[in-house]
Amino acid sequence: MKIFLILVLIVVIMIIAKSVSDQIKDRYDFYYNLKQFLNNFKINLAFKQTKILDYLNQTNGKKEFKVFINSYKNFLRTSEVCLDDLKILDESEKKELADIINNTGKFDAKNEAFQIDSFLQTVQGKLNRAEQDKVKLCPMIIKLSFLFAIAVSVLLI
Repeated sequence: MKIFLILVLIVVIMIIAKSVSDQIKDRYDFYYNLKQFLNNFKINLAFKQTKILDYLNQTNGKKEFKVFINSYKNFLRTSEVCLDDLKILDESEKKELADIINNTGKFDAKNEAFQIDSFLQTVQGKLNRAEQDKVKLCPMIIKLSFLFAIAVSVLLI
């Protein structure tokens, strides 16, 4: 019975560690997708010039980025930016995203491209930081949580 409880403890700790690690990976994926979105949006602005809503309907994304796209679509319908469903971002990052959404489509094509380039620089910095976190923290979290689970199980024996 004691071995079963120790195994359950180890599994629970590892599930929690995997969840934290996945949040870090989701953050990286979000910024990667946002960078791709802005690059493609700039290309669309320069060459295709499709409407923003049509462009958003063609954009694919998973998890948190899909939430961002849906918030953007909702903004186009209601003129209200609500990014509360993005759980992986803090308030300052949500404000920056709200600024991106609010400023898109308000300028002529040339100024819009400059605006997107400015946002791209900010996003690139956040993407680099998220990539560093993903490379450093994800394996460390998994390893340390496993060691912690083993240490707790040894103490329980």
